[in-house]
Amino acid sequence: MPFVLRALLVLALASTPALTACSGATETVDARYSTPEHTANTLFSAYGIEALSGEAVRERMSSNTRFHLHDRETFTSCFRDLRTTTDEGLAGFVFGALAAGKDNLRTEIAGSRATMSPRTGVEIVYLREDDGRWLISLAESVPAEVRTRLGAVAADSEQRQRRGIPTSSE
Repeated sequence: MPFVLRALLVLALASTPALTACSGATETVDARYSTPEHTANTLFSAYGIEALSGEAVRERMSSNTRFHLHDRETFTSCFRDLRTTTDEGLAGFVFGALAAGKDNLRTEIAGSRATMSPRTGVEIVYLREDDGRWLISLAESVPAEVRTRLGAVAADSEQRQRRGIPTSSE
């Protein structure tokens, strides 16, 4: 057997265990959540604003134009800890912060934690799940004072509903 052919055969046989060992490390991640940026875009698509500029979003916000949720399942799947009505308010805060700054989002990743900043002083935290998806952590993204305010609004709304008093969302 010629030397070159034998060398190629030895190289091929020697690399086979390494390739086999690596094959178990392959994972498939839903592309919608494969990076923090993809998760943010997936969140925007749940509201149908993925094609809008940040300026257009801010104009809608300043004119008090409501954003309508087109896909609740997609919306909820962007968050790792969205469970209650109050959490939905927190998720709305995160959506608003990201949407308003969508043209200037800065992302930093350290291991399985990422922060996305739509503007100075605001950090939305993403955590990488075991399945590879990057999901937003409400617990780490929403400041305590905002949590308190939104919790009070949710409690007031629930109390009004129990008494049969219409709320602003009805």
